[in-house]
Amino acid sequence: MSTVIQTSSSWPGFAGLKHLIIFGDSYSDVGYNVGEPHPTEESPLGVEFPGTTWAEHGQPNWVGHLVTNYPLGPLLVYDFARGGDTINGVHQQIERGFLPHLAEKPNWCAWAENNTLFVTWVGINDCAFATEQTIPKVIDNLFDLQEKLFEAGARNFLLIDVPPVHRSPGGRRGPAKTTGDRSVRLELWNSLLREKAQQFASKHAQSTVLFFSSWATFSHALDDPATHGFEQKDTEAPASRMWVDFLHPTSRMHDFVARDVAQFLTSVAAHGQLQAVSD
Repeated sequence: MSTVIQTSSSWPGFAGLKHLIIFGDSYSDVGYNVGEPHPTEESPLGVEFPGTTWAEHGQPNWVGHLVTNYPLGPLLVYDFARGGDTINGVHQQIERGFLPHLAEKPNWCAWAENNTLFVTWVGINDCAFATEQTIPKVIDNLFDLQEKLFEAGARNFLLIDVPPVHRSPGGRRGPAKTTGDRSVRLELWNSLLREKAQQFASKHAQSTVLFFSSWATFSHALDDPATHGFEQKDTEAPASRMWVDFLHPTSRMHDFVARDVAQFLTSVAAHGQLQAVSD
């Protein structure tokens, strides 16, 4: 489940956020390049909406849905995510994208610690190739990168776990043992991600650390497709209302992710205010 691990004086509440800085893989990729026109209130992604996503052609992913359907105020998005990236790719996103271009807070991205949320959603591709023995080291590398962000002034962190992609059309292929092995790796990733997030928060009392469960969002849709406007067959087949292909969700499914992210962030009151109640 999604969890507020820690809030600090840097957390302004969802309505107080002005900037989102995102790292990850195809689930978050909008085709942004730091050399593109910079995000503005009229073009919050920095690319023509909805960007180039891995949902249906010309359709937004969760990032696009979040800034258009659910914001409580104007949000400018600097989205370094790239399709196919693992944690090694996120390393490049931070070292070659964020640090040299945004860390010094240029006038076109004058972010501050109390109005910016740093989002990292990665792991699907890592879990496809990693083993139970190597995943702990990969998670350690992920938090080494969070340390770099902290050193650069980041104070608000949103970490997103991996969804149950063993239940995607691609994940269902093969013998039951293969699907089970995928599930074990994914669940291990999520467990260690949460554990390390708690340790990171304990180390940095001046940080806000939030943990959003995409696993829960996707599981709710897969377990109860009708409530989400899907049919059972949509949960199992590519080119369906839920899945664009064997791995990537449709824009409709991305909208549920955006909705749940927005509800979760809205539930986290600005530091010092009464905490809202969430599911």
